[in-house]
Amino acid sequence: MSILVPLAAALLVSSAQIPLATQVQLPTGETVELAADFVAYEADKQVLIARGHCELRTGDMLLRADEVTYDEANQVATADGNVMFVGPGGMAAVADSVRVDMRSFEANLQGGLFMQKRGVTLEAMLSAKTPQELRAMGETPVILSGTRIRRTGPQSFVVDDLAFTPCECGPGEPSWRVEASSANVTLGERATLSWPVVYVRSVPVFALPWLYLPLAERRSGLLIPKPSISSLNGFALEQPVFITLGPSYDVTLTPGYFTGGGNEPHYIGYVPGDNKFVSETRHLGVQGPRLMTEFRYVPSERTRGRLTLGLLYDLRPVRDPRYPDGRYFRELAENGERTLAIAGGARGLRGEASWQHTQDLGGGWHDRIDASFVSDGFYPRDLTADILVREFQYLRSTATVHQRREDRYLGLDVSLRQDIRWGYSFFKADRVPANSLPVERGDAATTPPLSQFKGPITMQRLPGVTLALLDRPLVGRLMGGLNVEYSRLAPMPGGHGDEGIDARFDPFSEYFPAWYTPEAGGARPDAFQSDGIFNMKDREARDRVDFFPRLSTSFELGPYARVSPSLAVRQDVWVGEVSGKTWQRGYPLAGLLVDSQVATTWSGRQGTAYRHTLAPSLEVRYVPGGWGHVPSAGAAGLGRVPFVDAGDDPTPLPYDAIDAAVPLRRDGSTRGFLHAVLAVDQTLGFKRGADIREPLRLRLGQGFDLSRHAPVAGRTEETGPVLRDTFARLSASAGVLTAGGQIRFDLETRRILQLSADFNIDNGKGAALYARFDDFLTTDAAAIPLGADPLAIGPDVVRRRLDTLVGSASFEAPGLPPARREQALIAGTRLTLGFGLGVRYEAYVQPLYQDPITQESKPLTQQTIGLSYGPACDCWRIEGVLILRRDQSPEFGGINLSVAGFGSFGAGG
Repeated sequence: MSILVPLAAALLVSSAQIPLATQVQLPTGETVELAADFVAYEADKQVLIARGHCELRTGDMLLRADEVTYDEANQVATADGNVMFVGPGGMAAVADSVRVDMRSFEANLQGGLFMQKRGVTLEAMLSAKTPQELRAMGETPVILSGTRIRRTGPQSFVVDDLAFTPCECGPGEPSWRVEASSANVTLGERATLSWPVVYVRSVPVFALPWLYLPLAERRSGLLIPKPSISSLNGFALEQPVFITLGPSYDVTLTPGYFTGGGNEPHYIGYVPGDNKFVSETRHLGVQGPRLMTEFRYVPSERTRGRLTLGLLYDLRPVRDPRYPDGRYFRELAENGERTLAIAGGARGLRGEASWQHTQDLGGGWHDRIDASFVSDGFYPRDLTADILVREFQYLRSTATVHQRREDRYLGLDVSLRQDIRWGYSFFKADRVPANSLPVERGDAATTPPLSQFKGPITMQRLPGVTLALLDRPLVGRLMGGLNVEYSRLAPMPGGHGDEGIDARFDPFSEYFPAWYTPEAGGARPDAFQSDGIFNMKDREARDRVDFFPRLSTSFELGPYARVSPSLAVRQDVWVGEVSGKTWQRGYPLAGLLVDSQVATTWSGRQGTAYRHTLAPSLEVRYVPGGWGHVPSAGAAGLGRVPFVDAGDDPTPLPYDAIDAAVPLRRDGSTRGFLHAVLAVDQTLGFKRGADIREPLRLRLGQGFDLSRHAPVAGRTEETGPVLRDTFARLSASAGVLTAGGQIRFDLETRRILQLSADFNIDNGKGAALYARFDDFLTTDAAAIPLGADPLAIGPDVVRRRLDTLVGSASFEAPGLPPARREQALIAGTRLTLGFGLGVRYEAYVQPLYQDPITQESKPLTQQTIGLSYGPACDCWRIEGVLILRRDQSPEFGGINLSVAGFGSFGAGG
């Protein structure tokens, strides 16, 4: 419904319905009913006068006024005093007086206010007796006024001194409005405003010489421009254009341009054979034009989706994919001096794409797609200044088709990962420019000109098929279930990963000998990486079938406890697609859960009932051992090479959580275990009427590895039981406050493995304060390429495997960098101030961070400051964002505009 329909209908239809008798036919041929306290017709002047409670009705439209006059000779109608109009579609209007010339279709009004109503019936609006009663009814998503309106066509009008507020601001004085000297309006299509000005209260804040506005729920047109400025990409301006393709499809095209960030001295290199050091210039971010395309579709209530495609032509110089800021150089000779200049041309075409799709296929079948892709690994870091986003190492895309019933699940899925740790391209070869000069960087030199870099080959799930028969009664209390899964873990190109000697990809084709020690020396060349031959520890494509049946039951031990034993078997079979080898591994899995509960209830004030529960539990899981082996990596029969035993190496190489579901021996066989977790849960809840809440929950527990041989990395066996994590988790809520915390402590090493806490205070009126702190003990990143297990250190939630209750013992291999502590604090606040102003602040802090060169403590990593304004109705809010990153100049992060309930302009944001 157009926001100008009330205006046109009120002035050009209803005001023309002047009464001549109880039933009157207008010049337009319409018939109206007239009712008034007094009606007089002056025949000599051809003037009709109606006074006192005047009402004119035509079906579903009504005009009321204190007095109505119609000059038949001049065809001019006038309504004065408490003028109010009600029409179909929620149209309503009130005015002090209205004068309409029926020949020119021009109307002049005083004190006019037109409204589009919502949430109220036509019958209720027709029953309103006064303008004040009509204005207070229902919701008012559109408020509009003007001084003169002239009809120029069947659905076209010219409005002078237009002022409107297209949102639910209440029928009184809105806190904001748009004014224009004149407007050309086509009902249900568009409005073209001349010199529009946006007023907040009575203050003009934004003006344009011309503005096009769509006047329908889905109408093509320009959206709000998106300016931004940062040291990463300089000044950028994007202009979205919305194009509707019918009621269920639309496209948004967003052309834009990035001017490019500043250039900074960053890296020191030198020319081989020359002792002259040079400073490399870092060309930040991107520079050039970009076009973003977003296509949305909702063809039915069961199907919806969104596709995006972004293309950028980057004018920045091409760079080494192994270094985020690495450049190629060429040598210049000027006046006998050797200097270096940037080599190679522009980076060229880059881009991104994504697809989100959900569909209900009927019969319990559904499908879902969540996919994202970038042209090269540096693309996300080049386009965003946010520290957290820049730390992503993989992009994950998934697609599923599944049927979910009450007793079973059947699904087909595909999962793809895109490695973005380095800058390798995915649709073109990364070659060293022909005019480049090899410049050494530390211990590694750049590859000679025209050489090609080969990036990592990532394993994908192509595809996976899962059948799960949920637990169901078999005999008596005995329950049974079954899970069968087929999965193919393979790279997209070829049948193996081509990682080389150590099953790890290194951008410099280097590796560290197994169990590196300082005496063994540093990195060694890995000639087998990216050689295109399946050898050494290359990861090959594998097909696997996982078979997991289980039985369970439950019975009471009198009124004191409940016992729930279970028995399962996991059997896996693998086939190597390149080697043709087969492997199998299986083991039984027994479990026992004993739990109880003691509850105390009492009554409080105002009919409140309180309940405190104490629930101890003991869970035990046992695997006596198993049969078979998890597959190892690489080809066989290659003989010995330096630092590597490349024969039939039995060392297992798990690919995913199912491969590594239990502890493994060095030959890939299953290591038996007996695990237990003893825990006590306490809750405090209350019930007040129909309101039931649980404001406090506390869980205390202790993990045990009761195995005769406890698995410890680097040792064949260790006798006796071992304590694992001691843990406590707390969650609490009271009024506007919610909070929680968790701690895990290793009694064997006497170290805190995890400490996490968070709280949130939100009054629901625009004011909030929140924070989250995490402290983890973890394997040092520098120890991983030297052979350390990434999961060797940390809390049980990190160390434990799929079918275990606790993790293996924390272990730091001799000669490798020790464990390190990672800490992160995210804290922020948002406030709504007077006059619609809002402010938000968020800080990302790394308390232990030190500058790698100066060793200076610099914990404050990133700060985000936002200043916003929105009207009292909160139908829209515009925000400017400032980002301050460590060791960087402040950056203007752009303007965010969120829109909701914005009348005929749509909703969302």
